[in-house]
Amino acid sequence: MKDDGIGLLIAEELEKRFLRSELEIIYGETDSETCFYSLSPNDFILIIDATSFGDRPGSVKIFSLEEIMERISNPTMQHDMSFIDMIRVYRFPVRGYLIGVEAAIIAPGLELSTVLKRQFPLICRKIEDIIREILSKEAKKDN
Repeated sequence: MKDDGIGLLIAEELEKRFLRSELEIIYGETDSETCFYSLSPNDFILIIDATSFGDRPGSVKIFSLEEIMERISNPTMQHDMSFIDMIRVYRFPVRGYLIGVEAAIIAPGLELSTVLKRQFPLICRKIEDIIREILSKEAKKDN
């Protein structure tokens, strides 16, 4: 899946960096339905996926789910009906963010593009920092 598989690879790396009590990682790959049906109302979720918005390959952007659902009528993701589309269509009450990594190449293949392979450690570190910051803010809201 070339760069479209970066979300899965990042999730595998993050699983080594977070305690299970801090973060539950669900591997969605292309199975949006399984991910959707694993949700509970009012869950807080973080989606990590490749994006194709025309930005610099390897750049990381954060979008609230509300922003994605309001501003992007059809997110550019490889899957037939994306996880985000399912949340929107069924008006499922969840909060969270999409952490998007800009792909260089979205095409059939078994490895990341050279550009993303080179940047992978930095991308993982950046996303880990983003997630820790988000989790810290959410913990403060709960108190």
